Formats: sequence, C-alpha cells, structure tokens
Amino acid sequence: MQEYQQIAELYAIDFAEVQEDVDFYRAFAKHARGPIIEYMCGTGRVCTPLAADGNQVVGVDTSAEMLAIAQRTKESNNVTALQLHQGDVRTWQSDTRFGLAIVALNSFMHLTSVHDQLQALNNVHRSLLPGGYLVLDLFHPDMRTLPNYKGDVVLDKRFSLADGRLVHKFVSQWSDIAQQLIHVVFMYDISDVHSGVQRKSASFAMRYFWRFEIEHLLARAGFTLQYCYGNYDLAPFDSDSEQMLIVARRNSKSR
Repeated sequence: MQEYQQIAELYAIDFAEVQEDVDFYRAFAKHARGPIIEYMCGTGRVCTPLAADGNQVVGVDTSAEMLAIAQRTKESNNVTALQLHQGDVRTWQSDTRFGLAIVALNSFMHLTSVHDQLQALNNVHRSLLPGGYLVLDLFHPDMRTLPNYKGDVVLDKRFSLADGRLVHKFVSQWSDIAQQLIHVVFMYDISDVHSGVQRKSASFAMRYFWRFEIEHLLARAGFTLQYCYGNYDLAPFDSDSEQMLIVARRNSKSR
C-alpha cells in the first residue's frame, strides 16, 4: 500500500517481532498442494520464513519500498525459493497456479469497497488451483468498543533503531460505524540528540467485516468457507474473538 511509503523501514522494525501467525501459516503450507502466494506481503515477514522452509513462494505487494526491504531480507538469509513482484492483489497474475494463497494481518481490510474486494477475490480465485485454499487474517469488530474509537492519540510502543535513536510510536483511530471503517494514523517520532524529533506518519482507512458478510463475498467469488477460527491456536470463533481467521477453498469447478 502506498500509504506506507514514508514509514516502510520503521514498519519493518515495528512489526518484526510479530511472529505468532507464522507457525499458523507454516501448518497450512505443509498441506498445500502446490506453490504458495502471499498477496499484500509487505516486507516479507510471512512469506520469507515460508520460503526458507523450502516451500516455493511468491510475494506480491504494491509498495516498492516494502518490497525492497523484503528483497534485502531474502538476500541476507539466502532464501532462494521466494520470488517477489510488485503488483496489486486485484489484478496481478502469474502463469503459475498456486495451492495456497495468504493475505495476512488485516491487509485485506485495506480494500474498502465491495468492488475492490470482489475484484481481489476473483483474481485470487483465478490464481489458485482447483481445490486450492485462501487464508485471510481479519480483525473481528466488537460493537461494544467501536464507539470508543474517537481519534485519541495513544502511545503504542517504544523501540530503538540500529544507530541508537529512540522511536516513539503513536496511534490514533476513529470509527465510522455507518461505513464500517476504522481510520488509522501511525505516527513515529524519532528522537535525535542533534536534530531533535522527526515525525514520520501514515494514514489509511480499514474496512472491517462481519463473519457472514465475508462468507457471502467469498461465495460470490467462487469460494466455499471451510473454517473460521478465533485465533492462531485454532480456537473456535465466537463473540469474544478478536480475530476472524478465514480458511476458504476454491470451488473445484472452474468459472
């Protein structure tokens, strides 16, 4: 996503420690009957370890800045089974057909219109082998807390850069319940003893989904919902789940 252009390097450091989903995808990779594709792969946080395991993996993202980081990580770890491409989940296609497609960590929520969502799902459908699987990691909205998203600026975390500079990450979120949107701003304040504080930021909107809404979208695109989990440990999805981990299968009959 082009919204991340100014913060790509900071984003990579910020999310490097997010690892709890990687083993989840590794389990699916073991059963994939064909190569794996990760759409909206960003800095390669998920697709790189999957390829390092020996799977043939393709990573696709619109952001050249994010892909440059993924390429550096690939090369520094000598991961030869990963191919990286700049492209859009709605349109990018390969001559290869895949056994498993992944859209990790809420990335599908960047598609805020039904038109874009269906365009993406139809494109993923074309990329998969008959019977291939799609896994979506989605935020589960809680109507008890959504009205509290009022734009307050909250300190999310602190971390240090390799040169010793300190980064304070602030997040602001506000919800538009009628449009099913959460507007988000990431603000990274980089403290330098010589030049003071420099802020880099990114703002974007994310469309949240209800459980049967996503099932309906999948059906329109030629998928059948197989499982809906509430976390990476495969707990059943329920009202208190913070995630919707969607596992859908491409219908065997081609459209």
